[in-house]
Amino acid sequence: MIPLSSIRKEQKQGNLINIDLNCDLGQSFGVYKNDQELELLQYVSSVNISCGSHAGDPVTIMNMLKLASENNLAVGAHIGYPDIQGFGYRNMSLNEEEIQALVVYQIGALNSLAKLYNLTVEYVRPHGAMYVQAAKDFKTSIAIAKSIAKYDPWLIYVGAPGENLLKAGEEANLRVVQEIQLDKKYTTEGNIDFEAGDVVDLDYSSKLLESIVKDSSVINNQQGKTKLDIKTIHLTVKSAISLEIAQKTKELIPNPIPIAGTYVAGNGWI
Repeated sequence: MIPLSSIRKEQKQGNLINIDLNCDLGQSFGVYKNDQELELLQYVSSVNISCGSHAGDPVTIMNMLKLASENNLAVGAHIGYPDIQGFGYRNMSLNEEEIQALVVYQIGALNSLAKLYNLTVEYVRPHGAMYVQAAKDFKTSIAIAKSIAKYDPWLIYVGAPGENLLKAGEEANLRVVQEIQLDKKYTTEGNIDFEAGDVVDLDYSSKLLESIVKDSSVINNQQGKTKLDIKTIHLTVKSAISLEIAQKTKELIPNPIPIAGTYVAGNGWI
């Protein structure tokens, strides 16, 4: 865990905010390596490490934790459905007990290996189909939230912005953080418009980023703005312009702080 004393608050210039930048890590399995994700480490403050369900294996997880330690990055559990072949992108219909077992199993596996490097899992972020289902379906989101809280009530649940995440956190008495993705479209309510697909447009992503930094709002699909409590931005390697977006993001947010730090700073504790 990164000590609070090492967390640097953004210098407030205009309306600049304390915010985290995160990316996925450990999306390899055995001999199948994904080295492209390593290119984003220089831009982020937190990493979502796969826990062996949709991707990752024990050796890969250990290597990624070592990288996180060496780069002073906060660690989150990147949990997903047990779907190696589909990379966690296929929907699964699970009951609350099955979700609890799956969530706790993955957090526990990552946290156990993290101890080898004196690290602690600080937050949990669903992957792929689980991420989308949690955003659309409250039953899925509350099942995830309750499972996280049972494992450790001090963990933070990171997910797509919207009422399902906020309500799940409230009912489970768990801290939640709404995440923005710069290659997505947003509704007037501030939800991700998953049906719109990914946007590969540096101008759009740059304007969305500027809106986030300036007044904590997203550009919605009616060309208006929707205010959100934004504490983290997800950087992806899936886009053809991933590095350009990462570079632009780092220009506007040169000193991102980890997810746990944004929550603490936002509540005036540091």
